[in-house]
Amino acid sequence: MRILVPILSFGRAGGYRVLSELANNWVSRNHDVDFLSPDSSDEPYFPTKAEIRWVNGEGVVSAQRQAKAKPSGRYHLQALSRGLKVVGHEYDVILANHSLTAWPVALAACGNAKKFYYVQAYEPEYYANRRTIKGYVLAFMTALSYHLPIKRIANSPIYFRYRNLRTSCFVPPGIDLSIFKPGKDAKDLERAESIVIGCIGRYEPEKGTIYVLRAFEKLHQRDRRFQLRVAYGNLPEGWKHDGCEIVVPKNDQELASYYRSLDILVAPGTVQHGAPHYPVLEGLACGIPVVTTGYMGATPDTAWIVGNRDVNSICDAISRLVADPLTRQQKSNQGRIVARAYSWDSVADQMLTVFNGELS
Repeated sequence: MRILVPILSFGRAGGYRVLSELANNWVSRNHDVDFLSPDSSDEPYFPTKAEIRWVNGEGVVSAQRQAKAKPSGRYHLQALSRGLKVVGHEYDVILANHSLTAWPVALAACGNAKKFYYVQAYEPEYYANRRTIKGYVLAFMTALSYHLPIKRIANSPIYFRYRNLRTSCFVPPGIDLSIFKPGKDAKDLERAESIVIGCIGRYEPEKGTIYVLRAFEKLHQRDRRFQLRVAYGNLPEGWKHDGCEIVVPKNDQELASYYRSLDILVAPGTVQHGAPHYPVLEGLACGIPVVTTGYMGATPDTAWIVGNRDVNSICDAISRLVADPLTRQQKSNQGRIVARAYSWDSVADQMLTVFNGELS
């Protein structure tokens, strides 16, 4: 099967990891997989075995990237649209993966290629939360993209009927279980000299970082053993605390080591509960107690589910799990079992099954 994955640029967000890992798995199964990217993009952050076809604003496609100063978003869309018209007909499958790639994929004439749209989040909600004119325009364009004539594949069943998004096809994201795995035995938190709480620091309000910080402040005030370890920083301007440490993992191996350095992981996102959220899946796979507002993989059997935007609920959950080693062990064991369903082999198989169903 020949598969083309058009992108506006390579980035470091979790969605790009998904695309790289899917491509790597398919290439290992002898499928021909290419990325099509504007030549203004950076090189891939996540390693890929797929070939990369670079396209410029005139629609000239090349295997060599001509580094450019960062042009406008219009340049990206124009390059991608023209590139699809040139090479789209060479493929069996074209996989759009973002609202702004769905438009050129839908509108380009690509011969007999089957077109798919992998929806990895309900994007309008995030754009609208910016509360800017550009954000509202992007939210509107993204919402419209869910009505384009492309087969939609969601990464969570919550998107089957989510606002104006409709689909009945579901393929989850995956995790590398050879990297995200348990480490040393969990320590006795009741007698420990320190209790390390962790979270992934994000600026976006909907990621809920501020609620972890406020919960930590309360817990540390009660018990000085509580420490906070934040991955990547991205803390609110002016916020600091002597009990807070920032670490910056450079790759998945270092990110997995970060998770294993924690006693508790908090994932307090405020929107689209039930959707995939990588820290939750990765934390479960590493056997770390997870406190979350409720994302894929997290249930009362595998994690401590807390109220949305509820600092006291986070504090109460952490206090309970510290005092209950038996429940910690039970949920940790069950979380690792649940995480096994998200291996890349399984996820890549599911996506190929969807492709083959449309091609047959």
